[in-house]
Amino acid sequence: MKLLKSITIGISPLLAMSFSIAILLSSCGGADNGKSTRRVSTKVHDREAYALGEEHAANLLKSADDEDSVQEGLLDIRARISNIESNLGRQSAADYERGFTDYVRKNCDSLARIIF
Repeated sequence: MKLLKSITIGISPLLAMSFSIAILLSSCGGADNGKSTRRVSTKVHDREAYALGEEHAANLLKSADDEDSVQEGLLDIRARISNIESNLGRQSAADYERGFTDYVRKNCDSLARIIF
């Protein structure tokens, strides 16, 4: 985190956040073990996972004015998606992520434009 702060000195906060989030999202891909070839329905099947995604998005938006909290929150969300996929399946993970992204887009479009 200190390295990130030293890199972003002198860069506008919005640009720094965009850069940081791009690195964050690209570095969280990980090994997929061929699971990406399976199709996931665009309909929400796991309503509980969707609602949990919305709840976690609401918690993240409460600290959206603090860049470090947002970055840590996004890391936590990415970890939860991976954990849900491992334990409950790809569809539940997609529904959780959809709940998260829908909530952020609906309630904080400026942050949504940066992270999605």
